[in-house]
Amino acid sequence: MVRISQKAFDRAAEFISLNARPLERARFDYHFASGSISDVLTQLRAFQNNGGGFGHGIEPDLHMPLSSPFATTLAFQVFRDLDVPGNHAAVVEGIKYFERTYDHSIGGWDPVGPRGNDFPRAVWWNYEPIDGRLGPLKQSNPGAEIVGCLHRYSGQIDHAFLQQAIVGVMEAFTALPDDMDFHALLCFMRLAEMAPGPIAEKLLAGLRRGVQRLTCEGPDDWQSYGGRPLDFAAAPGSLLSEELRDSIQLQLDFEIGLQGDDSGWQPNWSWGTV
Repeated sequence: MVRISQKAFDRAAEFISLNARPLERARFDYHFASGSISDVLTQLRAFQNNGGGFGHGIEPDLHMPLSSPFATTLAFQVFRDLDVPGNHAAVVEGIKYFERTYDHSIGGWDPVGPRGNDFPRAVWWNYEPIDGRLGPLKQSNPGAEIVGCLHRYSGQIDHAFLQQAIVGVMEAFTALPDDMDFHALLCFMRLAEMAPGPIAEKLLAGLRRGVQRLTCEGPDDWQSYGGRPLDFAAAPGSLLSEELRDSIQLQLDFEIGLQGDDSGWQPNWSWGTV
């Protein structure tokens, strides 16, 4: 088992301090220094628009200032990480945004919308018009994760609406193969961890099969973009943390070895051209 040295950790902390956005610096300081939850939320609020949704490049691969359902899920990942209560103004506004942007004509959420094409973006955010009802893959990402957020903060929403939304994403899960898309699998993993037990139980067997297919190959396959164990069990209390324990340790050893001469870690993808 490899452990990151204090020197390497300190170098990484300096790299973050010098290069990261204020939001990521605040999150790092909260977990590893003397930063506070309020510091993180102050930086997070800079990405929130008047309508409650989030934009302004909170997703670094999409520089659109306008709100989108997908970008708003990134903010809710931070809320979950900090265990922000449901009565916090930023959460209340964000939940209302999710309710308002549910499109009944397609049966879910359009992740970004056509305006994304007006701004710098990675090629995978090029807009594709939705023709009719959402297919299983587009229903899943970010719909499954949004439904998880709605469950986590269910005191803020209409329960009839929540039941309607959950039906669509559960049907999508049933329709997807075991080797489903990495991002769809992530969204369902987050749903399972935020939703009540009965929903998690319905998802868990399929999630186990999907995660094992994506992560079992080990470091030889981790050089390129794709699922790694920590994507699906980011904390000790994660649903699959125990069964992924050995592969998580293998990944940690692998990641420690990738620290560059500049003290940071390089992404294993590129934008391409738009």
